Amino acid sequence: MSSVIQDIKAVGSELSPSFPVEVSFFDQAVGNMYQSELLFQRTFSLFAGCAIVICCLGILAMSLFSCQRRVKEIGIRKINGASVLEVMIMLNKDFIGLVVIAFVIATPVAWYSIHRWLENFAYKTELSWWIFVLAGLLALAIAIVTVSWQSWRAATRNPVEALQYE
Repeated sequence: MSSVIQDIKAVGSELSPSFPVEVSFFDQAVGNMYQSELLFQRTFSLFAGCAIVICCLGILAMSLFSCQRRVKEIGIRKINGASVLEVMIMLNKDFIGLVVIAFVIATPVAWYSIHRWLENFAYKTELSWWIFVLAGLLALAIAIVTVSWQSWRAATRNPVEALQYE
């Protein structure tokens, strides 16, 4: 390949010595056009991963605080016959509501910003509603798994420990 390029440059120099021949490949030209988008993708993926980890830590801390604050209530409910599943549903209900509110707020903002970003491309795709629903379900699943782990620990704890000092 390099010998063919050298031959093309030599013939081009003989035909028109005042204009140098520059050879470039189409795939390299296209790759250079999208270099900034690839950098944006890597940076955005890194920050999105960090944001997900920070959100999980925040939800875990909030669920831990909620469980500690409601330890006596959980103990009384268990003594009165509540099952582990009922206690877990009681603790998860608040967080599911918060995730739904966050989804309702974030969806229009995300749609607008993605729509504006896609306007910069010559060949663009239409935004589908299922992408946002899938993102919301994924966020809900992450929140439920994070909170359920903590609420299961609180629901399976011995209620006598919570009520022995009352």
